[in-house]
Amino acid sequence: MISRSIQQQLLTALYDAFAGWAEKFTFSCHKGCATCCTRSVTMTSLEGEGIMTFLAEAGRQAELADPAFSAPSSRTVQCTTNTFVAAHLRGEELEEPENWDLRPCPFLKEESCTIYPVRPFGCRLFASLDPCAASGVADMPPGYLAGATVLLQYIEHLGNGGCWGTMVELLAGLHSGQAEGYGQATSPIPGFLIAPDEQPLVEPLLQDLLAREINGQTFAQWLHAARP
Repeated sequence: MISRSIQQQLLTALYDAFAGWAEKFTFSCHKGCATCCTRSVTMTSLEGEGIMTFLAEAGRQAELADPAFSAPSSRTVQCTTNTFVAAHLRGEELEEPENWDLRPCPFLKEESCTIYPVRPFGCRLFASLDPCAASGVADMPPGYLAGATVLLQYIEHLGNGGCWGTMVELLAGLHSGQAEGYGQATSPIPGFLIAPDEQPLVEPLLQDLLAREINGQTFAQWLHAARP
């Protein structure tokens, strides 16, 4: 089992690698553009623990007592990123969820994120080449979503033994000490869904990340160590 300290360092390395790779794209996103900042953003409990630490250090734990963080009576997501990929690799078709909560994220204040430094990867990957406020649909460049999806899979894999769900649900669960009741169990990487024409676009991101050294081991070695 990888220690929480190392897991957080691995998350930071992943975030940094993705940010560097994404710089080559010219997105229209800017501060104040918050169309994607909804309560349907998903994350792992590993990422949630980073948010909890951030709030505690800032003396902001009371925010999680707000009704906005009340856990729903039933889970709103049923399929993690890795279980979704596994199903597709088996040739199974999965229906898209119809119960996304598109209300603004509780951490969104005056169109700005109040936990920006520790926002989960589900927030970091949102981007669009053209303004999407009017249509609500993001225009992503080729290969971008494939690369981001692989990193989502890495994060879930590294969070072995944790939970996966919406940010609001998991924070409610972590705050109450019952996160397992509001999320699905994380799963290991089953494989990837990278189309052949996307491979050259995604490969630089993965090569950079997997070669990064954290506490004496490469990211690739830590991924292997996290496999159950």
